[in-house]
Amino acid sequence: MIYGNPQIHIDDDHTDRIGIRTLVLSQIWQPSRWPLSLAELDEEKPDVPAVPGGVMFIGEQTRRTSGVLRTTWTFEGINGDGKSVTFKDRSNSVDYSFEPGFSQVPITRHPYWSTLKTKFGAQLTDNQVTWPEYIPASDSSGPVVGDDQGKANPMLGQDDFVRMEGTYSFRYAATTLGAALAGVGKIATSLPGRAPSFPRRNWLKAPSPWQRRGPVLEITEVYWLSGEGGWPAEIYSDKEKSGDSGTSNPFDGSFPTGDDPGAGFAGSLGPTEINDGRIVNL
Repeated sequence: MIYGNPQIHIDDDHTDRIGIRTLVLSQIWQPSRWPLSLAELDEEKPDVPAVPGGVMFIGEQTRRTSGVLRTTWTFEGINGDGKSVTFKDRSNSVDYSFEPGFSQVPITRHPYWSTLKTKFGAQLTDNQVTWPEYIPASDSSGPVVGDDQGKANPMLGQDDFVRMEGTYSFRYAATTLGAALAGVGKIATSLPGRAPSFPRRNWLKAPSPWQRRGPVLEITEVYWLSGEGGWPAEIYSDKEKSGDSGTSNPFDGSFPTGDDPGAGFAGSLGPTEINDGRIVNL
């Protein structure tokens, strides 16, 4: 039961860097008597308040505080009326980042492995690298000259090396997954945003995490930096091969009819509006 005309409070209303809006409203109310069953409380609690177009009802919570009840409603979506694009899509998002790091890589994958092997006398047996204790004598065409022969071998015990790697992430909002699914597992010839550039390296597109946020999708495209020399084109080429369509993902980025009956949309996410608390296609 609601006495008087209690005000609806705005507990939180913020829009993030790509235009995803989170709106939290609440209202204080008091039941007609105590105790009440859950079913009776559900009948007496206030209705979901009217909200602007472009946001979608996500859930509610009711808590008892100081002898009254407070019901909180959470909405997600975008700013605006839900008809015009007010979010940052793949063409104009400024939410991108690069996370560098190091990893231990077998010494045989060093970009100058051939030179190291010859100069310091490496032996490769069953994929195991062994180095002599002292630098061996070089042949007439080898790179070792002067006093290196017979010195302690600095490569002794070195089975791997530390290589700089990194992950580039690009986050945006969209109504379909089309671009996010294209080229997964392939060498990327161009990246959205402003990815850093490194000589003799390229990028491999990884699967893109995504989630629904009201009437739109929040998508993060992920790209992995290669070592020197780049990702092998023979394995990760973005060119189609004979009998290969270039993709093995059966999901084309659209939603089947009835995918989310409570949201009231079918197919890919197009322009939407709020209608009786439900997101519907226009």
